[in-house]
Amino acid sequence: MQIGPYQLKNQLIVAPMAGVTDQAFRNLCLRYGAALAVSEMLSSNPEVWDTDKSRQRMTHSGEEGIRSVQIAGADPDLMAQAALFNVEQGAHIIDINMGCPAKK
Repeated sequence: MQIGPYQLKNQLIVAPMAGVTDQAFRNLCLRYGAALAVSEMLSSNPEVWDTDKSRQRMTHSGEEGIRSVQIAGADPDLMAQAALFNVEQGAHIIDINMGCPAKK
């Protein structure tokens, strides 16, 4: 499977799950065969990025493989800013949340 310029080694993708797909979990999934493990959903609103939880979710240092981040929001300008910010932090792929039932 190929996503843009990134060739996945198989079709096993771990979906983003709030409170589950932190960096340690994603690394385990990749180690045991997942081709891609998407990070927990992040808000596109930069006003909530300055929390310990958000900072931890936006860190990709030390991660192996293709890094994918899911962002959620409704404002196109904020979504674009969030995408660029996450790419600057090491994300290779930006996944846009299109209606997850999670409360956040």
